[in-house]
Amino acid sequence: MATSNLFFIKALLVGFGILLAVPLSAHAAATADLPVEVPPGTKLVIADDARGTELLLKLSGQQEKLAADVSYASFSSGPLRMEAIRSGSAQVGIVGDVPPILAHYAGADLRIVGVVASTGPSLLIATSPGSGIKTVQDLKGKRVAVNDGTAQHAVVLRALQQAGLGPGDIVPVKLGVSEFADALRANQIDAAVLKQPDRARYLSTAAAKGAIELPWTPGINPGYLYAYASRSALEDPAQAAAIRDFIIHWYRAHQWRNANRDEWLRSYLVQNQRLKPDDAQKVVASHGDTVFPGLSEEVIGTQQKTIDLLQSAGAFPGKKLDARDEYDLRYAPLSAGSESLRR
Repeated sequence: MATSNLFFIKALLVGFGILLAVPLSAHAAATADLPVEVPPGTKLVIADDARGTELLLKLSGQQEKLAADVSYASFSSGPLRMEAIRSGSAQVGIVGDVPPILAHYAGADLRIVGVVASTGPSLLIATSPGSGIKTVQDLKGKRVAVNDGTAQHAVVLRALQQAGLGPGDIVPVKLGVSEFADALRANQIDAAVLKQPDRARYLSTAAAKGAIELPWTPGINPGYLYAYASRSALEDPAQAAAIRDFIIHWYRAHQWRNANRDEWLRSYLVQNQRLKPDDAQKVVASHGDTVFPGLSEEVIGTQQKTIDLLQSAGAFPGKKLDARDEYDLRYAPLSAGSESLRR
């Protein structure tokens, strides 16, 4: 990674004011009892993305079953959701696989408490209309949007690695995730990793001008969507219990979406996100099913590979990171097969 990238990460972390935080041991947390009683009046704020979690809970009927008073605030990227939790504005964030690594490196005292995964290519590289890019190999020498500390960043690195390229083979352009699509439209960059529904919305007009999405290949993205929480919330018995309850209903809501794709398409993607029905169908298809891997050894091992990939590219220097420390394993029993999810 270029020196400027390292300065960017350091500036980001210093700006968060969290470099000297004392980490909470995941190993110690795993041996502690997880509270289950949620006292009346307990509140949680969820740092959300494009109201996706909020409307998933509401449309599925799970919101009204939550034991705590749960509200939502949307932020456009994982690092912004991390800052919301660090500042106390939220207690739980819904993020991709890289923001917890950023938090880990920063000593931000956030721990993963839940995980779901999509089986489809939820994150793909899209091109600008005039880029001439047809394959990942064509990214060499091209301007590629990069936002350090996001799942999109890891997808770029994995794609380059699969193609026999490295970070030095592209021209990184630092942008906020919310700026990627507009920068592609304006031909300010040649390629960017777009999430859904941003990708479908972008390609609905740009494809006619020559923009494409690059083919998905296995391993480019594990598809993890994590829920993580602040140390202060996890150490408070009432909020720890409320988080447990939220994770159970978050899993149930994803099970509902698997069985009610048409309703999700109509109520969220079309009515709320203003996608055309054909584009909304592409979003649903690209997501695939939601699966529930749990806080398992496989998930932790995959997270370690992502850490190693990022560090080999020059991110998060000077500190060996153990993925296991990113998880609060008290929440591991809340898997899709648990009794709590069958009720």
